[in-house]
Amino acid sequence: MGPHAEEEFEGNALKLTNPIIQPEGLVAPAPPEVEVEHEALIGREFSTEAAAMRNPTIATMGDTPFDQREGTDAQAMEHHKIVATEVVSNPMAIQSPAILQNAVVIIDPKIADCIQFVESASKRGLFVTAVVPKPNQGDEQIEYHPTAEAILETGVNQVYEPPMGAKFDIVECANHLNTIESQQNIRYLGVLPLRESAVDYSDILAALLGISVHNDLGLGSARRDKALMKNAVSNAGLRVAKFARLTATDGSDVQQAIEELELEFPVVVKTPRGMSTMDVYICQNMEEAIQRSAQIVKSVGPDGRKAQFSLVEEFLVGDEFAINLVASPTTPRGVQVTDVWKYEKYSGEGTMVNTWQSMCDPHSKTYSNLVRYAEGIARAVGIKFGMAHVELKSVFNEERGKYMEPVMIEVGARLAGGKKAIMASKTVPGWCPFDAMLDAHCGFPIQVPPSFSPEKHAKHVYIPSKTVGIVKTINGADFERLETYDSHIMLCEPGTKVSVSTDIYSFAGFVWLVGKYEDVERDARLARDEFSVEVEEAEQ
Repeated sequence: MGPHAEEEFEGNALKLTNPIIQPEGLVAPAPPEVEVEHEALIGREFSTEAAAMRNPTIATMGDTPFDQREGTDAQAMEHHKIVATEVVSNPMAIQSPAILQNAVVIIDPKIADCIQFVESASKRGLFVTAVVPKPNQGDEQIEYHPTAEAILETGVNQVYEPPMGAKFDIVECANHLNTIESQQNIRYLGVLPLRESAVDYSDILAALLGISVHNDLGLGSARRDKALMKNAVSNAGLRVAKFARLTATDGSDVQQAIEELELEFPVVVKTPRGMSTMDVYICQNMEEAIQRSAQIVKSVGPDGRKAQFSLVEEFLVGDEFAINLVASPTTPRGVQVTDVWKYEKYSGEGTMVNTWQSMCDPHSKTYSNLVRYAEGIARAVGIKFGMAHVELKSVFNEERGKYMEPVMIEVGARLAGGKKAIMASKTVPGWCPFDAMLDAHCGFPIQVPPSFSPEKHAKHVYIPSKTVGIVKTINGADFERLETYDSHIMLCEPGTKVSVSTDIYSFAGFVWLVGKYEDVERDARLARDEFSVEVEEAEQ
């Protein structure tokens, strides 16, 4: 603790008189000397927000700084952060207490997934720690990028965030979690990614924590980098789209690549580590392809990393599908398709824009080739535990009455987005996807129903924004009026800026419908057609 430890700490309190550094870099007058104590303390407490934000955070459940119940000390809770390294009375007294509590780590969760996952963990008596690599600074949607407080409110036991202003460090995170294991007498059994960006970290973090249940580390990059992904799938003997890596910052290598691949326009130009249809462009001519490739090579990708190259690919024809799977050695073939979704898209704004996504029967012969192909892709990129999400295109063969010659768009070693797992649990009797995901990542045998044929029709409807400006009023957002309504999320509200919808986060909102096929189809059209926003015009 340093030579001045006695001056800094009195019991469990910290005296802090250093000036606060304002965002503009100005030094404010020193705050009055404050002494704070709180029974939720694990390590040290801070009397100012600036001091607290400079340290890694472990926010805990129970009587925490986020707990504003009547009768608690508001001053002590206002700027309270908890660090993993506890001040101990005798640090040389090394003990190995009995394991008291099994636990799991979830990375980068969304609120809807948190609620479902906590319920599954509770049934198994598991302690849950959430890791948030990029904390919400207050300017993002809570449902998709929740704060530590919002995650704790779902029932998660702890939340780890990196220090304010610092980038997430996987080794530092592992060190903190190992400290938690030793201090709180818990044992981590599995690490689960809950969104695309978390796939980068989950298997590595599991290995650093000494957990043997994780996907093939040698193929880790092939589960995120779309070029390496295609290489791995092609090496397994499965068809992939023709593609080339482009590195010229002026796009001068585009024409040669297109000619060597013998591609015809339109072609696809995309970032290599994208997500949510971000930075994916359908280019109709050479000039546009050159412009988009140069733009990507010089940019930072959706995952926050510098894009070292762009990809140019053939434009695949046919219908687009998402095939969701669960992987576990306890399944007959190592992987099991759980649900199939057909995407409806249209070409606009230089990309393919979502209209809605409809659930299909994975046991129907119509989709049998898609199912087998998706299973092969999951094996090819080393997915052995947990969920997988394969996106592909295929052409329907009228003579055979089934889809033929599927071709991969991409694969993700994670739970499908868009609440698809939640919709599957509501339409497939006996299927509990969050239970299965948890069991797979912990190495437990998973339970699957005898059939994954849905008994109801489910649809994920994209509510578009068709204009640009600052929202004044919203019309038709009372989606509860729809007979088959299940749930919805709005991404815009009066006073916020909207643009013409292209990628997922540019939509005004989403609606989920469950019911009879005819009723769901009718309500899907009504949800889109009767929605509108009035804006104050602004340049896009």
